[in-house]
Amino acid sequence: MGTIAIGPVFWALSALAMAAAVAYGLYFLRQPHGFLRAIVKTTFMGAAAGALTSAGAPFPLIAAIFLSALGDFFLAFKSKWTLPLGILAFLLAQLTYVLMFGAVWFFSGDNSPLWPRYLAMAAIAALLITFLIWFWRTEAFKHARLSNTLAVTALVGLGLLLPVYVITGMMALNTDPESSPSPTAFVPLAAFALAAVGLAIWRRKLGATPLVAMIYAGAITAMAIAAMWLPWMGWPAMLGALSFLVSDLVLAAELFRLPADAPSRRLTAPIVWWTYVTAQTLIVTGVMCLVLAR
Repeated sequence: MGTIAIGPVFWALSALAMAAAVAYGLYFLRQPHGFLRAIVKTTFMGAAAGALTSAGAPFPLIAAIFLSALGDFFLAFKSKWTLPLGILAFLLAQLTYVLMFGAVWFFSGDNSPLWPRYLAMAAIAALLITFLIWFWRTEAFKHARLSNTLAVTALVGLGLLLPVYVITGMMALNTDPESSPSPTAFVPLAAFALAAVGLAIWRRKLGATPLVAMIYAGAITAMAIAAMWLPWMGWPAMLGALSFLVSDLVLAAELFRLPADAPSRRLTAPIVWWTYVTAQTLIVTGVMCLVLAR
C-alpha cells in the first residue's frame, strides 16, 4: 500500500459525493424512478470511489465503495431484473468489508478492552433475530413453520459463513502444498452450502428473492460483527457498520414486507437513505483514520 496523499482532487470529489447525497435525499428520493435519479444516487459512491483512488486509499476500501456504487445504480430502478443485481453488488461489497476488517484485526495486536466488543456482537445478533422473527410472520411461513425456519436459518448461516468460503478458496489456490488446506476441509463447507440451497429450493414458495436476501442478511451481519473488532481508533467504522445494518434491514422491510400503499413508506425511504449515507461516510472515515495512523 502506497502513501496516502489527500489533495485538491480528493476534496473536490468528496464534496461532489456529499452534494449528490444531499440532493438525492432532499429532492430526488421523492421523484419518479428514472435515469437522472439513478445517476445522482450513484454519484454519491462513485465520486467517493474516485476520491479514495486519487488519495491512494487501500484497494479493498475502494473496491467496496465501487461495488456499493454499482448496487446503488441497480437499486435505483424499479425493475425485477435489477434488484438481484443490486443485492449481488452489495453482497460483494459486504464480503470485501469483512475481509478488510478481518485483515486489520488480525494485524492490529491487542484490542482491549474486549467486553464492549462482545456486548456489541450480542446486540447485533439480537437485532437480527428480532428482525427475522418479524420479517417472516407471514401466512406462507406458518404453513410449514419448521421447514421454513430451517431454510431461513441455513441461508442466513450461509451468508455469515461466506467470508470463510472466500478465505478457504483463496487458501486452496495457494501453490504451496504445506499451507494449502486438505481437500477434506472443504467437505463440511460444501455439504452445508448444498443443504442450504436444497432447503431454499424446497421452500421456494416463500419467494426466491426474499430467500436470497437472507444470504445477504447473514453477510451484512458478518460485516457488522467484523467491524466490532477493529482497533478502537477506527470507532467511526464501527458505528458505520451498525448504521449500514439498520439501513439494510429497513430496506428489506420496505422491499418485501410493507404494502405498496403503507403510510410508513414515507418514513422508510428517508431512513434507508440517510442511515446508508451515514454508514458509508463513517466507514470510510474510520478506515482512513486507521490508515493515516500507521
